[in-house]
Amino acid sequence: MASFLSPMMLAVAPHITVFLIDDLGWNDVSMHGSEQIPTPNIDGLAADGIRLNNYYVNPVCSPTRASLMSGRSIIHHGIYTPYGTGNDASGLNLSYTTLPQHLKASYGYSTYMVGKWHLGIKSPSYLPSRRGFDRYFGYYEGVMDYWTHAASVSVDGQTGEISNLGLDLHLGGADFGITKGPDQPVYNTSGDYSTLMFARKASEWIEEHGQTRPKTPMFLYLAFQGAHSGDNEYVQAPAAYIERFDSISPQHTCGSWAKTRDGDCTLLAMRKSVAAAVSAVDDAVGDVVRSLHRAGMGETSLVVLSTDNGGPTDGADNNNMNNFPLRGCKGGYFEGGVRGVGLLHGYGLWKTGIVSEQLHHVNDWMPTLLSAAAAGVQAAEVAVAGQSNVGSTPHLLVLGASEPPMMIGDGIDNWAAFGSGAPSKRSEMVHVTQAAGSVLDSEALRVGDLKLLWHPAGTDCSKSHPGWYPPPGLEWDYANFTIKCSKPPTELDPCTAETPCLFNISADPCEHHNLASTRPADVKSLQARLSEYRATAVLSWNNFAEQDPRADSSHFGAIGEYRGVQSPWLTESEAATYYPTNYSGPGGV
Repeated sequence: MASFLSPMMLAVAPHITVFLIDDLGWNDVSMHGSEQIPTPNIDGLAADGIRLNNYYVNPVCSPTRASLMSGRSIIHHGIYTPYGTGNDASGLNLSYTTLPQHLKASYGYSTYMVGKWHLGIKSPSYLPSRRGFDRYFGYYEGVMDYWTHAASVSVDGQTGEISNLGLDLHLGGADFGITKGPDQPVYNTSGDYSTLMFARKASEWIEEHGQTRPKTPMFLYLAFQGAHSGDNEYVQAPAAYIERFDSISPQHTCGSWAKTRDGDCTLLAMRKSVAAAVSAVDDAVGDVVRSLHRAGMGETSLVVLSTDNGGPTDGADNNNMNNFPLRGCKGGYFEGGVRGVGLLHGYGLWKTGIVSEQLHHVNDWMPTLLSAAAAGVQAAEVAVAGQSNVGSTPHLLVLGASEPPMMIGDGIDNWAAFGSGAPSKRSEMVHVTQAAGSVLDSEALRVGDLKLLWHPAGTDCSKSHPGWYPPPGLEWDYANFTIKCSKPPTELDPCTAETPCLFNISADPCEHHNLASTRPADVKSLQARLSEYRATAVLSWNNFAEQDPRADSSHFGAIGEYRGVQSPWLTESEAATYYPTNYSGPGGV
């Protein structure tokens, strides 16, 4: 993987590319010791950058995307669980200034997004093309078919005939003259595998940017569909990728590339499909990074790569990602649900080829990347003045008039840790807590080495998979894992309201040993700290969820094989009054 220049050689704010990979588990990349799934492009970025070994995300997709875009904690933006379709409270609060809006306003960035949004579409104001992106190409909802790009797929159990219910692929943004109303549906891509299609679109825009806007910094957010289950059926991948991993399950693939169910879908067959989908994402990452260099933008680029949550494992969600040797599953607050694959590569890093053990959270990307942009501008000013050193002036965050202030638990500017080797400013993180009256009950907090889990279950996957799940077909072999743990215990502590769990994550990253009974004072101390976070929390959107039949895709743009289009269904006045953003509490508006 090609290297990049240091900040001393920059003349402008850096180009920034953020890759977000869906459902990628800790043990689904070879840089963490996976022998099943080689990921040479991702590994190469980490090897010539900074691999984040203590990096955390939220346990499911919409909450992580909301934190990435807003810099706010899950307990303040109110998006605790993934959005469904047609819920009246859905949508990232419009009062929040998003990362692309900040980059545009402060540093003149051109801002592009490709891929999965999943942050609300109830009115046009909630679309990515209205939240700061000059260009958008992608899908709105949480799942779609990788090939047809329909948000829903119906399979006749007797005939195997497939019906596509609602197209969910769209083009929008001021660059295309689409500035009012919904984005334009894109009908002509059926049969094009989404991972590779998104990579081509991103590369096309990068190379066009390099030709037409060479002096303008670019922000690209590429949110892959891979390797989420397709329409909550099985993970899908092209035949050529499936064949790469035929040895995992020679007889079956769960219908991943044939787009029909296989009658004998084993865990090995699911794992084969996962490996193929992850390999396609890895190839796509390499293609996009190479396009940065072809466009003449590589040497002034900063690349961030992250998962959105831990993997759904052992057949959960018809999927078989893997978090081993970490404990737990997507949707929960054990390490397997929230400790994420992450790395930085390129512009301004103080050192490369290292593994960082410093705490960093997805909440921190917004202030951290804004300071990276500020460092580039400062470097330009220093160069013009003929000076020889660059300082580390942080970005001054300017919030909107109606925007709530940043509070405890929200994003921290960690650029100095990456740009100059300073200690991380983050020493604790609230994974989740609940405002009084919430319909949810999960609570989890880490302070230093200690982590308290209280009502930790979360969503269905984490309730059904609270233990440790090695990849099927492999023995308990720890030799290559980058996280070293002994063999897991055979019995599980319940970690309930009555019996909370306490773990020393530095000494016991796999959460084998519950210390709560032997360290009651620490439990009490963390519970007290959690109550301070709880005082700032807002109610979850789940408290206000209500299905609206007007949101059904059949009401919009039925054409050809699609019975309709996923689309905003409310006017702005309806969205602001009859369907308000109902978050309440000290952190709400």
